[in-house]
Amino acid sequence: MKNKWTKALRITIQTVLLVLLILYGISGYGITESRTVEMLTLGMLSKPLAFQVHENLVIPFVIFLLLHIFFRPLYGLFCKTKK
Repeated sequence: MKNKWTKALRITIQTVLLVLLILYGISGYGITESRTVEMLTLGMLSKPLAFQVHENLVIPFVIFLLLHIFFRPLYGLFCKTKK
């Protein structure tokens, strides 16, 4: 992986996955401990909103997790580098 765009793409996938993971964790905690999270977010993340956010993050999380896992094998398969 010598190309700059490959490294930038890999870092972008990792960053988006990290953000999704953090949001997924906060929204899940907001479902189980709704009063605490609502107090910490000054009422912005209520239990119904946390549940909706948590449900809507499943598909993007799975997509970016698969991209993260299979990036290197797919890159090697489709973009063979010259030796």
